Amino acid sequence: MYYYLTDPEIKNIAVLDMTHGGIHIARKLKEQGFNVTGVDIYRTLSSEQFSALEMDGIWMSENHCSIGELDLMISPVHLYSDHIMLQHAKEKHVPVISHHKAVGEILAIKDAGDQPFTIEVTGTKAKTSTASLLADMISRERTVVLHTSRGLELWENGVCEMIHKGLSIAPGSILDAKDIAVSLGRNIGVYIFEISLGVTGYGDVGIITTLDMDYMIAGKTSLASEAKVRSLLNYSSNAHIILNESCRKTVEQLDITLGTENITTFCTADNEENISSDADYFLSMHRDGFSITSVKGCVKLCLADGYDAKSYITAFAAACATAFEIGIPLETINNTIQQFRGLQGRMQEMVEGGINVLDNSNSGMDIFSAEKALDLSLRRKRNVIMVLGEEAAQVCEGLPPEDVADLIGRRLVDMDELILVGERMKPLAIGNIHYAESSAAGRMRAMKLARIKRSDETTVILCVKCFR
Repeated sequence: MYYYLTDPEIKNIAVLDMTHGGIHIARKLKEQGFNVTGVDIYRTLSSEQFSALEMDGIWMSENHCSIGELDLMISPVHLYSDHIMLQHAKEKHVPVISHHKAVGEILAIKDAGDQPFTIEVTGTKAKTSTASLLADMISRERTVVLHTSRGLELWENGVCEMIHKGLSIAPGSILDAKDIAVSLGRNIGVYIFEISLGVTGYGDVGIITTLDMDYMIAGKTSLASEAKVRSLLNYSSNAHIILNESCRKTVEQLDITLGTENITTFCTADNEENISSDADYFLSMHRDGFSITSVKGCVKLCLADGYDAKSYITAFAAACATAFEIGIPLETINNTIQQFRGLQGRMQEMVEGGINVLDNSNSGMDIFSAEKALDLSLRRKRNVIMVLGEEAAQVCEGLPPEDVADLIGRRLVDMDELILVGERMKPLAIGNIHYAESSAAGRMRAMKLARIKRSDETTVILCVKCFR
C-alpha cells in the first residue's frame, strides 16, 4: 500500500477544514517536519486560534490558498466536490487524501515497529454502544483506552474511568486522544476509536455497525455510506474487517474490492423465525436474551433488566462477532452481556425520586429513536411526559424541525405533556406544547410536571440530541 507521508517528494501540505479535527492533523504534520498550510474553509477559528497555529509554524489561510507549491492536499470527506481548492488540485494534478487516511498514515509513522492493537468503529448507528461493549469485554483481559462521543475512557477489569472530555469523533481527534492516553504512562493493551464518516485504516480491526438511515454529505453530492465503505480501502491486507451484512450491497454498488480476505459479516433478527442469512454471525433476540449462530454452533446469552435491550441489537451483534474473532473467551463475553445495563442516554430506564425516566438523550439521537422511546413507554402502559429537541451547538447533525413537526402531528395524542428544546423548535411550541431553553431546563420542567401527576404511572422520556 502506498503511503504519501513517507514519500520523500512530499514536503508541502495543505490541510483543509480546521473545524473537524484539522488542527490536530496540521500540528502533527508540522511536528513530523512538513511545511503545512491550514485552510479554515468554514471560517470558524477565532483570532487566538489563528495566531496560535501561526506561532507553531503553520501558515494559515481563510477559504483557499495558492496551490502552486503544494505536493499534497488533505481534505475532509464531507467537503463539497466543487470547492475551489479541490478544483485547483484536480487541474494541477495535486493528490488529495482524506482526513481519515492522513490520520492513519501519521499514526503508522509515529508507531512504526510498536503498533498497539487497535479497533476502529464507524457506521450510522450503534457506534458508541458497540465500542463501549467491546471495551468492557476486552478490559477483562487487557487494559483498554476507549474514545467515543462519551469521552476518552480508561477501561480495566470491566470498570471505566473518564480521563478526558471535549474531543469530537472526527478522525483528527484520534491524534490528541492517543497523546493523552500515552501521557498516562500505563501499559495500554488495546485502543478502540469511534470515528465519524469512516475509518483511518490504522490498526487491526475495522467495524461498520450499520449503514441504515443514510444521509447526504459533501453539499448533498454523495452518500455518507459511500464514504464509510470507501474508507475500508485504507486498511492493509492483514487487517480484519467486521461488516454488517447489509454493507455488502454498498460494496458491490461501488465496485470496491477490499484489500483483505479477513472479512466477517453479522446480521440480526428480532426472533428465530426470520433466519435467512449467509452472514458469519447471526444474532436473534429472545424475551430474556439472545442467541448467536455461527459455523462454530449456537450460543445463548442472558440479558439484564433496566434498559431496552432491543435498541442494542446491532451493538450486541457487532461487539460479540468482533470479540469472537479476536479470541475473547465466551465466558468473558457472556459475563459482560449479563452485567450490561445500557449506556447513559441510550434507552436507559431508571427511577429518580420515585419517577420513571427513560433517558435517550445522546449525540446520535434521531426522530426514529425518539418514536421508539415513546412506543416503549406506551407498552409499559404509562402516561408520557416527553422532552424532545436538540442542543444544536453541541452536535454536527441536528434534529430537523420538520421531523419533529411530523412526529407531533402523528403522536402528540400519545403524550400527556411535550416539552421542546432548542431554538429551532421554538416555532413548534404552540398551544399546550411547552418550550425550554436547554436540555437541563427541559428535564427539570418534566420532572416537576411528573410530581404533580401520579408519578408511579408516568414516564419522563428524554430525547434531546446532544453530547453527554
